[in-house]
Amino acid sequence: MSEIKSLADQLRSSLVVPEPISPKTTKPKATTGKAAAGDKGVDLNPKILQEILAYDTAEHKTMVHARFDAKTAKMLGHFKMATGVENTRIAAFAVHYLFSVHPELKSIIKHYIQNLEL
Repeated sequence: MSEIKSLADQLRSSLVVPEPISPKTTKPKATTGKAAAGDKGVDLNPKILQEILAYDTAEHKTMVHARFDAKTAKMLGHFKMATGVENTRIAAFAVHYLFSVHPELKSIIKHYIQNLEL
């Protein structure tokens, strides 16, 4: 069993992991702040990524299991490799953002709780 673990550790160490994009380590370009012309003008450090990286999940202790379709799960995996942002952080940020942008969802919840019979 220890041979399998050591083999897995060897494989992990041999894999090349891309350096995550971070607002602190990214140097702004002198031109437009956009990527090279071959990248079709993609901004490599948009404001939303900075907000996700700054979102504090240190006090989050409650677990919620979410199910995603295969395409979304694959995209989350690629996003993690490209940016270093964990899936739990992006899911927590996304739900927090959803409720802050659409306060009518909170009013639906409040209405339900008020009408709840015990």
